[in-house]
Amino acid sequence: MSSLRTAPRPRRWGLWLVVLACAVCLGMSAFQLWRAHVKAQRYDQIQAAIASGPVSLNDVLARGGDLGALPLHTLTLRGTWLPEHTLFLDNQIRRRWVGYHVLTPFRLEGSALVVLVNRGWVQAPRLRSDLPQVVTAPGLVQLTGQARPFPQRVFELAPDVSPGRVWQHVTEERYRARSGLAATDRIAPFLLLQLSPSEDGLAREWEEPQHPALHHLGYAAMWLVFALLAIGYGWLSRSRP
Repeated sequence: MSSLRTAPRPRRWGLWLVVLACAVCLGMSAFQLWRAHVKAQRYDQIQAAIASGPVSLNDVLARGGDLGALPLHTLTLRGTWLPEHTLFLDNQIRRRWVGYHVLTPFRLEGSALVVLVNRGWVQAPRLRSDLPQVVTAPGLVQLTGQARPFPQRVFELAPDVSPGRVWQHVTEERYRARSGLAATDRIAPFLLLQLSPSEDGLAREWEEPQHPALHHLGYAAMWLVFALLAIGYGWLSRSRP
């Protein structure tokens, strides 16, 4: 009489692997929720500072304040433009038109601190070899803008080694290395998006910064789904004959 053989149940180590995978996924989800909470608190503090009104960068500098705490704050600056060091950030689209963002350094009055200011968008000329003509106010200027962190390092198919005035990307490291400013100048650790009106013909339509907790919440949900998939796989494996 032949005996019927039943399929072997999943090995115990397989169950432990499912438990381990579930624990790791739940741990990563909890970590992302914690990161979202921390960044949300920081963002709320910054938004409260913005709502309190603009901050004079000249005054902050005079009392030795922390420049690294200023990103996302609205700032007022008094100083002079350095138009000879203007850069053009390439491939900027506005309402389906190709153009540049105009970036001009701004030196604070009575200081060596230089802030790189994104003054706005200008349409590109028909010939690629031509650059737009941008009007820059001479002398002492009062400026208002919002401080933003420099863009992080971006993926590039080839390094941007052009020494000219048209740049593909502007990072803090790259700008410090290739700005062409005087050795005595001190570059601020942030960009400034100009908000104050100016008769320069540039368009200023800035996007609001995204809440920094949102992508962490997305990651938390992703890891939670992975944990549920691991639980489902383990349940189906145990229920098989």
